[in-house]
Amino acid sequence: MTLTAYDATINEERKQLILSYLDGWRLETINSNEDEEVDTSSIDPFVTNEEFNVNSANKVITDTEIETAYDFALNKALTFTNRLNIDTLSTVEGDLFCKYVCVWTASDLWNKYNIRVTNEDMEDTYVQSYGGLLYKQAVNGLTPFILQKIQGFHQIKSRMMED
Repeated sequence: MTLTAYDATINEERKQLILSYLDGWRLETINSNEDEEVDTSSIDPFVTNEEFNVNSANKVITDTEIETAYDFALNKALTFTNRLNIDTLSTVEGDLFCKYVCVWTASDLWNKYNIRVTNEDMEDTYVQSYGGLLYKQAVNGLTPFILQKIQGFHQIKSRMMED
């Protein structure tokens, strides 16, 4: 049986999973028609549900921003679990690992945009913020993936033989 490397890179499915944890957030869509003039004679004065959902997003983030946050969260997750990669995991385990990386990414993005200033000189984050809850969920989910390292076993054994 040949193990193939699990692809942990960001994709559209993972972007949507990250956004699902960030209620009301959306990715910025680049509209190539922005420079064109708009015919105002046909504008409907009433807002449709679709227009309301697009224009009333809690936060709008770019593709690059979500990709950068995911890559950083993946590196933090690999460090947290003492891994260099996830090639030794099965497809199901790798998928679960990446889902928790998505949760960690959502936590990082939430915390990035939800800092409040309490006075002129100090920044403060919300106590028990939603980002903190996402972080805790990600860390708890990644804990079973931690590789245990036993170091110094041979040194202990060799010292016992000498005595």
